[in-house]
Amino acid sequence: MKKSVLLLLTSILSVHVLAMEALTDSDLQQVEGQAGADLSLKLVLNQINANDSYYTTGNAYKLDSVVCAKLEFCRLALSVNNRYVDAGGAANSVSGNKLWVVFKGIQGTINIQKLGLDGGDLVYKDANNTARIKPAIQLSFDATNPIQIRNFGFNALSIEKDEFTSQTNANGTVTENSSGATADKYGYLKNTVYDSSTAANSLYDQGNETGFMGMRMNGNLALQGKMMMFSCDSASNKRC
Repeated sequence: MKKSVLLLLTSILSVHVLAMEALTDSDLQQVEGQAGADLSLKLVLNQINANDSYYTTGNAYKLDSVVCAKLEFCRLALSVNNRYVDAGGAANSVSGNKLWVVFKGIQGTINIQKLGLDGGDLVYKDANNTARIKPAIQLSFDATNPIQIRNFGFNALSIEKDEFTSQTNANGTVTENSSGATADKYGYLKNTVYDSSTAANSLYDQGNETGFMGMRMNGNLALQGKMMMFSCDSASNKRC
């Protein structure tokens, strides 16, 4: 009985040590498989309504009061290395108040209804004008299923600065003045809005976040065609 069990285990183990051989391009041409997949992707940013809208009654540019109860939660802030201003407001690349590029009220929906994912053969001619075939990943778009863009953008773009000082060290790291670096002192957390004291008394700006530019995109982007990705080297393909 023990000999039978040992023989059975040996036969099972032998299955897992079979050698694997790489397939050539000609071998891959002979391989047939199932069709590719159709993918759908949807990005929803700071929007909760079924109609992809963040609007509230009476103000078409006011953020949703539920998702963005605090204005600083609906922003994208970027800080470039070595960008400061000193106490006099002059630019400084070593130390001072760090500057931020802040996109305020950022939101939107982008719906890719159909993205084809397939495998295919790509035929091209190498440096010697010889036809070559490469297996490739193929991404395709269908114009009858456009990419839907709904209320995508931001309310205001602003340059803000920290209310405390920082400095760039020799190793590239940044050290903040710990005595002043409290949460409410960071430039990207400022929640100033235009009120009735605005110089121009603009009814359009009142209640909105301060800034100098906004963007709003609505529409359908219809694409038709395909994009193929494959591995290659500069010796066989001039475009690699």
